Amino acid sequence: MTTYAFATVPKKESNAGRPKGKKQFIVIFRWPDIATYTRDEKNVRVTALTFKAGKKPIAVYATGSTIHAYHTSEGDDDARGFIHKVDFEHPGTEIEITEFSNNNINEDLGAIVIDCGTSVDAKIAGEPGTPLKMVKADSQDNKDADKTTINLASVLRGNTLGFIAKSLIPSTDNEEANAALGLPAAGSGGTGI
Repeated sequence: MTTYAFATVPKKESNAGRPKGKKQFIVIFRWPDIATYTRDEKNVRVTALTFKAGKKPIAVYATGSTIHAYHTSEGDDDARGFIHKVDFEHPGTEIEITEFSNNNINEDLGAIVIDCGTSVDAKIAGEPGTPLKMVKADSQDNKDADKTTINLASVLRGNTLGFIAKSLIPSTDNEEANAALGLPAAGSGGTGI
């Protein structure tokens, strides 16, 4: 049973609908690597996200204006829920993004998108029972552009996107990405995308 109290939802500020810039790395992880994941009693705020020993997320660079983390509702009466989606474009079609696409096309993924602003929260997409799948990984290398378009989406309905405190987001395998995202140093010397 939920403890959500039916309550008024005010407009937070006069510019609440203004677009928010995104940090240009998306934190991506595999759900089998997660040791602990919990949400609060309202099923929105993530209260714990820990990785198994030796596991950590990676960071994928994305063109800031193309990052879109959202959910859509669907379903019949008494079966409605939310599909999580994270869409972005990566500049180029180099070997690293091609290897990422090829080796994660059928994996159960989660993704965290961090706003550039002062919010203490980021958005997290996917859950253990409703993971993200790479539903589109298209490359383009022609007169118009050289880019890779990635679309991640859950295939089962579940809760809305989650909100996760930035302090709960673990560092990735890449120091440059950690610095850009404002995450602690990884100490691994890895080379993320």
